Amino acid sequence: MRLVAALGVVALLLTGCVTATNKLPLEQIADLRIGEVSVSFADGAQVAPDLRSVVGPKLKSAMERELTPRLKGSNPVRVEVHVRSITVASDAQRILVGGHHGMTADVTLVDLRTKSVLVTYPEQSVFAPAGQGVGGALLDRALLADPVDRISANFAFKYGEWLRPSESRT
Repeated sequence: MRLVAALGVVALLLTGCVTATNKLPLEQIADLRIGEVSVSFADGAQVAPDLRSVVGPKLKSAMERELTPRLKGSNPVRVEVHVRSITVASDAQRILVGGHHGMTADVTLVDLRTKSVLVTYPEQSVFAPAGQGVGGALLDRALLADPVDRISANFAFKYGEWLRPSESRT
């Protein structure tokens, strides 16, 4: 009986973990190419003021780097990323209570010729692990890329896999 109740709770919790569905046919995706990438911030976006000027160029570059090799067709599209929130856990937070880095944004793919929306991915969220405790925070700074770079790369990769999954490696 406890097992059934536990499974029911897990199932209920997982219902909130729904990912957007990509309904574009693979044939149509194969004909797309990146024309431009734009990054903006939602009204009331939860982004520290010092991060706003850093995130835009880094996220744009990560999206171009990830999507250009995947989209080699002839139909140009604009990828519009509308950032809702970014969290970069401070060293103090990670040492005292733990934490991670993360970002949530809406992504819209627009056909540049017709100006029509092809597909949207609302509230795509990603996290990047962060070193915990004194040792973890020190190693994090010494060995890993900047948190915004990691968040941007994870975000771009997740979107790229959602839009056009990598071919399986066998």
